[in-house]
Amino acid sequence: MSQILCCPVHHIDIESEAGHFSCPRCGVVGRAVGPVLSFLSENDNFYEGKYNNRTKYKPWDDGFLATLPLRIVLQGYPTEVAKFVPAGSTVVEIGCAGGIDWFASRYQMIGVDLSLTALHIAAENYDKVIQCNAMRLPIKSEAVDAVISSCLFEHLTDEDKDALLREANRVLKPGGKLVFFYDIETENPLILAYRKLQPKLYERLFLEGDGHLGYSDIQGNRVHFDRTGFDICREIFHERTPMLGNSVWQKFAQWPGRMGKVGLAAKLATSGIFRLPYLAVLSLTDTAIGRFFPARYARGMTTVAKKR
Repeated sequence: MSQILCCPVHHIDIESEAGHFSCPRCGVVGRAVGPVLSFLSENDNFYEGKYNNRTKYKPWDDGFLATLPLRIVLQGYPTEVAKFVPAGSTVVEIGCAGGIDWFASRYQMIGVDLSLTALHIAAENYDKVIQCNAMRLPIKSEAVDAVISSCLFEHLTDEDKDALLREANRVLKPGGKLVFFYDIETENPLILAYRKLQPKLYERLFLEGDGHLGYSDIQGNRVHFDRTGFDICREIFHERTPMLGNSVWQKFAQWPGRMGKVGLAAKLATSGIFRLPYLAVLSLTDTAIGRFFPARYARGMTTVAKKR
C-alpha cells in the first residue's frame, strides 16, 4: 500500500517531503492534510461537507441474516461487493464519503472523495484516504483489485463517465472488478406522473439540486462500460415498484396541490422512527415482486463489471 501512489498526470513515482508530494516532471502535486492525502488545489464548493455519511454496522459473517441490515439500508451494494471481491483485496472506493466500516475490516481500503470533511471521517478506518479528481487518480497502473462506488455515477456527464471508467480500468489489475451502484433515468409511472405535472420543478429538485448531471437510462449507461474496456457480469435493478425511497418522497412533498400532499404524507411515513421499518419493507418488495416490473421502471441499478 505504501508504494501505490503516483503522479496523477504522468503516473510515475512521487517523492514525499515535509508533507508535500512532488513529481520529477510536474513539481508539487499534493500535500498531506492530517491523515488526508490531498491532490486538489482547493475544495469543491458543491460537495465539501455535503455527504459525510458513514456506515458503522459490521456483520459477524457473510451470511444473509448477518448482512441483512446492509441489504436494507444500502440496497445490497456492500454485499454485492463482498460477493465479487475476495477478502484481503486492495479496493478503491470512489466517492467514499465517511466510509463503510465493514469494508475497512474486510479489505485494504483506499477512499477517494472531493470532500475533505468526509475523508477525515473515513480516515478513522480506511488505510488511505485521498482527496482528488477521480478522473485523475494518483494511483499506479494495475495496482488494485477492485474499484467500487455508490451514488456517484449519476453525478457525472457522459464525457466524465468515460474518463472515470478509463481511469478505473487503468488502475485495475487484469481481470479486476468494478461495482457501481447509481441512480438512473427512470420510466417509473409514479415518477413520470409527478414529472409531467411540474417538469421544471422536477429538474430543479431531482437534477440541479442533487447535482445529477448524468441521469441516463439503462442502455445509455451500459454503453459507457462497454467502450471503456469492461464486460458486465451482473445487473441489479432497484425500486421498480411504486414503493420508492424517502429521498424521492421528500422531493414530491414540495409539489403543489393534491400530489404534494400525497408526497408529504409518504415523506412522514418513511422517515424518523418509520425509516428502518419502511426500508425493510421496501427491500422485501424489491426482492419479492420487483422482478415482475419492467427494468425501465427502476430508479437505480448496480452494475458489476470485469476489466477485459
